[in-house]
Amino acid sequence: MTIRVLIVDAKPERSQVLEKALVEAGFDVLATVDEQQDLHAVVERLQPDAVIIDAALPSRDTLEHVGQLGRRYPKPMIMLAEEETPDLTRQAAKAGVSAYVVDHVKPALMRSMVNVAITSFESHRALKGELTRTQETLAQRRSIDRAKALIMEMRGIGEEVAYQYLRSTAMNRRMTIHELAQEMLAAAGKR
Repeated sequence: MTIRVLIVDAKPERSQVLEKALVEAGFDVLATVDEQQDLHAVVERLQPDAVIIDAALPSRDTLEHVGQLGRRYPKPMIMLAEEETPDLTRQAAKAGVSAYVVDHVKPALMRSMVNVAITSFESHRALKGELTRTQETLAQRRSIDRAKALIMEMRGIGEEVAYQYLRSTAMNRRMTIHELAQEMLAAAGKR
C-alpha cells in the first residue's frame, strides 16, 4: 500500500526538493500547500496518511495550526526544520508532531522516517484509546460501588446481596448494571 503524504510548506523551491525525495522513496504526494491555506479543508478533502510540515523555523502560529489540525484530524505529522531548540521541540510535541527532524533528509532515509512516525503515531493513539477505555471502566465501577453502598444502606443488606440485587434488577429491566446504578444515583440525588 502506498503511503499518501501531504506537504505543508511556504517556499515552493524547498518543497519541490522534498516532494522529489518523497516520490523517490515511494510515497504518493497528494499536494503541496502553503501553511496559510485552510489546512483543515485540505486534509478533510485529501485524507492523507501523513502530513509533512517543512518550516525553516516553525513559528508559534505554525505550531498552533498544527495542533488544531492534529486535534481535528489526527494524523502522523512530521516537522522538518532548520533549527532545533528544546523549547521548539517541546512545543512541536505538544502540538502533536510525531517527529521533529532538523535538516533535510536524504530520500533513502525518508521512507523509514515516515514509517517510524506513522507507527509511533498509531501506538500513541492506541495507548490514548486504552487509557480512555480504562478511565470509563473505572468511572462505571465507581458508580456501581456507590449504588451498591446506597442499596446496602437502604435495605440493611451485605455487599454480595446488594450486588445480586443490582444485577438481577438490571437484567429484568434490560439495562447494564452501570445504567441502573446511574439511574439509582440520579434518583437519590447522589450523582
